[in-house]
Amino acid sequence: MKCRTEDDERKVSTCVECGDEIRYGRQDKKFCSCECKNRYNNRKVRNSRLTKLRVINSLERNHGILEQMLRLGVDSMDLASLKNLGFDIDYVTSYRKVRRHDEYCCFDIRFILTPTRICSVSRLRVSLADDESEKKSVHSHPEMKK
Repeated sequence: MKCRTEDDERKVSTCVECGDEIRYGRQDKKFCSCECKNRYNNRKVRNSRLTKLRVINSLERNHGILEQMLRLGVDSMDLASLKNLGFDIDYVTSYRKVRRHDEYCCFDIRFILTPTRICSVSRLRVSLADDESEKKSVHSHPEMKK
């Protein structure tokens, strides 16, 4: 039986964060130190958080522009003018195909998109009475009382 010595060949791995050689520990070790591990994970989370913030900011900007259009009584505008205002058509909260046109929503405001403009800008109506009746019907189900 042959004993293992330090001279035996060992697979050399490098730190995912800094690229330094990892000289000790398990062979599948990814980081050379706790600092590198923390730095790597913090950067990964930060990038994800920044992406979310960019999307949320774009949606808020789009909603603000649509909100202003509604306040001014404008229900149609060409895409070039909207882009000048900062509107980004890539950021909407929902989409559906309705007959021959595409209907988009940005939170509670809906609009129809054509190749050159948006039109039929309107606010979705949500009735609180509908919400209350749904809640009552769920809670007053005959089988739930038993």
